[in-house]
Amino acid sequence: MDVIRRPIDLRERFKAMRNQEDTAYACSDYLETIIGRATSVEAHTESGSSSQNSGVNEVWREKICEWSYQVVDHFDFNREVVAISLSYLDRFLSTRSCNKKVFQLAAMTTLYLAIKLNEPRTLKMSSLVELSRGYFTADHIAAMEEAILRALEWRMHPPTSLAFIRHFLTLLPSNAVHNGTWHDIMEMSRFLTELSVCDYYFVNHKPSVIAISAILNSIDGIDEIRLTPTDRSIFLQEVLSNSGLVHDSATVTGVRNMLRQMYTQSTGNDQQDELSDNESDSFRPVEDRFDADSPVFVGQIDSSRSSPFHEHHRQGHSVLVDEVSVRLDQDPLLQNLLQTSSARKTSKTASRTRPGGNN
Repeated sequence: MDVIRRPIDLRERFKAMRNQEDTAYACSDYLETIIGRATSVEAHTESGSSSQNSGVNEVWREKICEWSYQVVDHFDFNREVVAISLSYLDRFLSTRSCNKKVFQLAAMTTLYLAIKLNEPRTLKMSSLVELSRGYFTADHIAAMEEAILRALEWRMHPPTSLAFIRHFLTLLPSNAVHNGTWHDIMEMSRFLTELSVCDYYFVNHKPSVIAISAILNSIDGIDEIRLTPTDRSIFLQEVLSNSGLVHDSATVTGVRNMLRQMYTQSTGNDQQDELSDNESDSFRPVEDRFDADSPVFVGQIDSSRSSPFHEHHRQGHSVLVDEVSVRLDQDPLLQNLLQTSSARKTSKTASRTRPGGNN
C-alpha cells in the first residue's frame, strides 16, 4: 500500500502545483482553434478542404491515448506517463496546426519523452521505430523531439491529476488508512483519472479539479461506516484549508458528472448513477480493465470511426487499420521539420569549427 504521509509543507506544495496548472502548464482549447483555422483556409481555397488539419479531432486524440496505454502496458511502464505524455501533446498542439501524420509522430514522441524523463528505464528509440513499422524513422522522432522541447520551452514536469490525488488523500483521517478505505478510494480515483486522460473534454479542466472530482465520486461509493459523515466533512475542510479548492463549485460539479457518466459507461451498466460500495470493496486491478495486448503500430490508428474509450476496452477490440496514402517523404510539414532540425545541427557544427568557435 503506497500511502503517502502528509508533508509538512503541504500547503506550499499545493500552492506551487496550482500555480503551475494555472500558468506554464495550462492548455487552451486547441481543437476549436484548429477548426477555426481550417474553416478560414477552406473559405480561401477552391477545394474547400484543409489537408494541414485533416484528421485531427477528438476521436483521433482518443485513439492516440488508447494506443499510448497499450504501449506502456506492453512494456510495463507506469501508466501515469500517459497523462504526462498527453500534457506534452496537448500543449504542443496548442502552439501550431498539423495534419494527422504529424499528429501521430508528435504523439509517439511525447510518449517517448514522458517515459525517458519519468521512468528509471527508457524506451529505446529503435523500439519506437519498430512500433511504427518503418512508418517513422529515428530522424523523424529526433527532429520532433527537438521541436516539442522548444515549443514547450522545456516545461516537462506537469502536475498530474494523480499527483494531486496523492496529496489530497494525505488529508483523510488516519482511520481511513487502517481499514483499507484509503486504498479503495485511491484505486477508484486512479481509474477515473485514467478515463479522463483520453477524453478531450478534460483538456480545459485543471488537474486539481479532476483530482478532487475523482476523489469525491470515489468517496460516494464508500459506506458511512467506513468513512463517517464527520470524517468526510473534516476531509473537505482540510482540502479547502490546504489547497484553497472549493469542492462544491460549478466546475467541480460538472467534472464530477462527466466522470460519473464515463464510469457508468465503462462498466457497461447504463442504469447505474452512482459508484456502489460493493464495487469499491472489490476493485479489480486497474490494469485488468484495459487490453494489454501487444500494441499495434501508430500508423494503424483510425480516426474516421468513433469508438469511445470505454467501449474499446470493454469489448477488447483492436485498433482499426487505416493506412495513410500520402507518403511521408512528400509531406511538407514533416519535410519542414527535418530541414529545420538539420539546419540547426549544421549551424551548431559550423560555430564549433570556425576560428573562435567552441572547438
